[in-house]
Amino acid sequence: MSLATPTGAPCPRCQRLVDETARFCRYCGFPLRSVATQPVSTTPEPATAAEPIDYEEVVLPAPRRIQLEGEKISLRALEQMVHAGVEWWQMRLQTGEATREEAISSIEELRKALGSVSHQLAQGRETIRITTTLTPARRFPLGCSRCGKGNRVNARYCIACGNPLVANAEKVQPMSQTLRYTVGLLSDVGTRRSVNQDSALVEQFRLRDGTPVICCLVADGMGGAQGGERASALASQTIVNHLRDYSRNVDRSFDGWRDVVRAAIAAANSTIFREAEVKSTLRGMGTTVVVALVIGEKAWIGSVGDSRVYLFNRKGVSEHTQQIAQITVDHTMVARLVDIGELTSEQARTHPRRHVLYRSVGVEATVESDMTEQPLEAGDWLLLCSDGLINELSDEELRDAVFEASSPQACCGSLIAIANSRGARDNVTVVLLSAEERTDQQH
Repeated sequence: MSLATPTGAPCPRCQRLVDETARFCRYCGFPLRSVATQPVSTTPEPATAAEPIDYEEVVLPAPRRIQLEGEKISLRALEQMVHAGVEWWQMRLQTGEATREEAISSIEELRKALGSVSHQLAQGRETIRITTTLTPARRFPLGCSRCGKGNRVNARYCIACGNPLVANAEKVQPMSQTLRYTVGLLSDVGTRRSVNQDSALVEQFRLRDGTPVICCLVADGMGGAQGGERASALASQTIVNHLRDYSRNVDRSFDGWRDVVRAAIAAANSTIFREAEVKSTLRGMGTTVVVALVIGEKAWIGSVGDSRVYLFNRKGVSEHTQQIAQITVDHTMVARLVDIGELTSEQARTHPRRHVLYRSVGVEATVESDMTEQPLEAGDWLLLCSDGLINELSDEELRDAVFEASSPQACCGSLIAIANSRGARDNVTVVLLSAEERTDQQH
């Protein structure tokens, strides 16, 4: 396919010339005010030698906002996102960034999804349940140190095994330090990349009254080697600085951490977006983020993109017996296609477009983040990771590695070794926090 030199007005964001019929900038994805793209014929042309798809996360052009409400998402918001996906592939076909076969296959897949969504809307449905198995909230927050089962706040003895419990709730501080945490961290470039665009950190600081705080974070950058590396580093430092500064001014009675973590992610988004606007070599950069702020026996978790947070416990992560739960939701087109039944979970694991995001940090002027409050108990393990790990290991393999580990740091090393032994195609980053019952009375 021969390409003509782009003509027309420059993109408002990156100032590069774009074709006058384009709806989105081919360089940075910025939405343009132009005429609609022409329909794409679905009649296959003779196949040409296609270059392999670069294993790089990309972000769909706006609109791509889907608000998670509990464990449901809006079908109308999903419909808008699928429309945007079709337009994005049409743009890539017109500019020569995708082969005809690749674009047509993707567009047909999305049109099938659009038909499914439209059918459900016509039947009067407004929302669908997400397929990610989120851990049920612990309704019985007083955990037993012997069997791990949950009990009501005022219980004196475990309902499952009869073990004496901590004094009733009237004598227990809401954020008492009954747990001891150990954290491991490891990041690796993988076997096929030359630059590690992931960032990770674990930092401990204190509230105004001396209560310890642990901040764990993983970010997976995108936008080329230089841009991705810079975006993830900016996100990590901006978020931890925001949380540290805020922590100095509140004590353990403060209950607004959900909004504080969300504000920290928003601050990182603004920092990355502003730098990308003034530095042409960084335009279009962005990053995923998962952050866990651990205070007392609770973790406040924020997420954007497809990096993940998991919860493990041998004795169950809820009143049920399941030992593993994915706490975060992937903000990818493929995940939503699973939700509406167009793909199975197994198909999604190997889908060639599973890294197309509809939400990331730094690509637009504002960002929406998912927030979760997760109670923690003795025996819990909290795993934060980039998708480089998920590409190579199943959830069951993650669970087995965690339960067999001698320490969080040793487990991080084992997980990355397994991923690399399977030819890790992306950077691999793991942060693992374990919770154990304290054996001393010091705070």
